[in-house]
Amino acid sequence: MAKHLIILQRTLYKRPGKIITETAKRFKVKLNIVKLWRQSIPPLAKYDGIVVLDGNLPCPDDKNYASFLEQKKTIHKALNEDRPYLGIGQGLHLLAQNQGAVVSANYCASIGFTTSYLTHRGREHPIFKNIPASLPVFKWHNQAIMPPIPHNFDILATSVDCQFEAVSVPGRPYITGLQFINNAAAPREVKKYLTKDQKWLSSAAPNGIDQAFIMAEAKRLHSETTRNFAVLFSNFINML
Repeated sequence: MAKHLIILQRTLYKRPGKIITETAKRFKVKLNIVKLWRQSIPPLAKYDGIVVLDGNLPCPDDKNYASFLEQKKTIHKALNEDRPYLGIGQGLHLLAQNQGAVVSANYCASIGFTTSYLTHRGREHPIFKNIPASLPVFKWHNQAIMPPIPHNFDILATSVDCQFEAVSVPGRPYITGLQFINNAAAPREVKKYLTKDQKWLSSAAPNGIDQAFIMAEAKRLHSETTRNFAVLFSNFINML
């Protein structure tokens, strides 16, 4: 019987990406991509897992704030029901907050590509099976999980920019969050982020960023980031 995944997408251009859709097709996993700015979230009963994508955080007076509250309630329900969960970017933050962690301004904005290192627990975790202990990651955030991390998290990966690059719930390896957004690391996706997120960039990096360098890195690392994230998402599917 085919597996079903529900994907919550908050922002128009912050899409699942080709790696997720093609890997799901290869594993015969059916995807329901819910575009939260125009759709309600259906009941979770028929889904084998939930993926929460990165997205822009709405203000309380934003017209889409009600859908954000609905998203948080759905995540709470999914975790209480012990459904497999993969949070990417903001999806990690919502997982962390649900588990009692504090998410706040990081000591630095992390924009572009850096290297993430698996911890001992990360190297043993099934989500990172057959993935190198150090890997290039695409970053797009200025907030992060703050220490001390709750006891109900295992730290799976870290970097010089961010202490908590990946976490998982102990004893529930199918509940995992990623700070990096390698589903969007392909050059055409990176270009969308650079083009569409100018307002956020001006506040997160007021001194500017080297957009040409970020695009060059996206092209240079494309094969590696694609391969690694395809393996990671395959590993998640295998835990459904």
